[in-house]
Amino acid sequence: MALKRSWREISAVRLAVGLMAAALTLFIGLLVFFVVIGTNQTRERFEERSRAASQVVATNAYWIAEVANQTLRRVDSAMGTTLSGSEEEIDAVLQGLPAATEVYVIDRNANTVFATVEGAANTYIGDREYFTAVRDGAPFYTSPLLVSRITGDRIFVFSKRVERRGVFAGAIMVSFSETLLADLWRTLDLDDGSTLSLVRADGQLMARFPPSPGPVDLSDTPLFTQYFKENEVGTYISESSPIDGVARVVSYRLVSDAPIIGLASVATNKGWSDFVNAIVSVLLIVSPVVLGLVLGGWWIVRLLVRDAERAKELEASVELNTMLFREIHHRVKNNLASVQALVRMQDIPDNAKRDLQSRFAAMAAMHEHIYQQDRYEDIDAHDFIPPVVDQVKQAYGTETTLVYDLDHVMVDRDHATPLALLLSELATNAFKYAFADHQAGTLSITLRQGGDGRATLIVRDDGIGMEAAEFSKSMGMRLIRGIVGQMGGEYSFRNEGGVVFEAELALSVAGRATASAPEADPAPR
Repeated sequence: MALKRSWREISAVRLAVGLMAAALTLFIGLLVFFVVIGTNQTRERFEERSRAASQVVATNAYWIAEVANQTLRRVDSAMGTTLSGSEEEIDAVLQGLPAATEVYVIDRNANTVFATVEGAANTYIGDREYFTAVRDGAPFYTSPLLVSRITGDRIFVFSKRVERRGVFAGAIMVSFSETLLADLWRTLDLDDGSTLSLVRADGQLMARFPPSPGPVDLSDTPLFTQYFKENEVGTYISESSPIDGVARVVSYRLVSDAPIIGLASVATNKGWSDFVNAIVSVLLIVSPVVLGLVLGGWWIVRLLVRDAERAKELEASVELNTMLFREIHHRVKNNLASVQALVRMQDIPDNAKRDLQSRFAAMAAMHEHIYQQDRYEDIDAHDFIPPVVDQVKQAYGTETTLVYDLDHVMVDRDHATPLALLLSELATNAFKYAFADHQAGTLSITLRQGGDGRATLIVRDDGIGMEAAEFSKSMGMRLIRGIVGQMGGEYSFRNEGGVVFEAELALSVAGRATASAPEADPAPR
């Protein structure tokens, strides 16, 4: 009698260790899944913000270039044949220009004919490239970042060659202050450390906010040596900015009809810091669970060694182990609820959040059923399946009617977790996709006893059905395939007044052994 009780103790300990190992594996798997998904989503958010900002920068650069070209042509027309147009005519042309815009007209000898800035006549600009380029034949010219000799402001300049009777007569310049980007940066509400830039197509910096130390040549950076050569629009990760060494996600876009590239660089430090803090929060919640599982396992093994030496205390040990098992499952269920609460607080898409919550709910329902029934070796699928599916239904808030037709089939501890996850995925697919516009429908679950520890599971909905190509492309379908394989089974989907899933599964170790046994060669005809 004592020997039988000892074997029952050993079986209970093995069950507890198996459950704890499964729970620990589940926690680690979910943590890794959360980290991978969170990393990808954080990176995607950086790239989306960077692309959107570069589009805004390129659009504003296009209008700046357009305003400059229109102003240059209209001032050229207003100056007349002798470059002596009246100030009234020129002022009329300049109405409505941005506040940070200045206009200059100089003759062929670099003498100032007209300027919107006082003191321009006393400043020599004959050596400036925006003058020498058009003097030497270029019809238009766009400058890199410059420091104004008149005001000391950081500017970039558009200039136009002026001819009279086919001969060079002078030049017209329109300059814009770099502070235009400061106003744009504030409207985009970017994180500290993010930058906006205008760059000439040859790599010369035209403007930047926050400002650079001075003019910068970017022609030998990866933007121009690699990415811009491949595509005029793109996004890439810069581990270190050539200007200030900060890591950013960079998006660039060539401005239409202008030799200018709009650049937006989103700083990643704060976003990654927030992500790491979220991971730390998860670990703070999960770590006590893992520690509790380890301590619980150590305590149970210690009890087993002690009880082997003290046969008189076997019955008390059995009761103690039962209490510990019940407490372990209760704590696992409560901690799964805590993880669900944490998932609800995370900044992840609602669909992914709901999927995670439904999986946690199914696992929690399984643990709750086990400790309420005080069965740790095997459980009755007739009583176990409804709570699992009901939890998934509750997670999705659907009005779907559930119909159960279940035989009393025993499921051992090694197959309870895969079965719960399989039911969770099948119910999730039905609630998400079977009923158009979230209409109410019926989901029926049938389980029929087979032989040698096997059973047939049929899950049927009366929804809109599913295309054949959809049966294998989603992550949920991949999980279903993996779980059925883990349970030594085979499955199929078909459309029959809705989607029908049918699988033959092993619900015990004996069932898996039967499935793996080689079949006899068929007799020759």
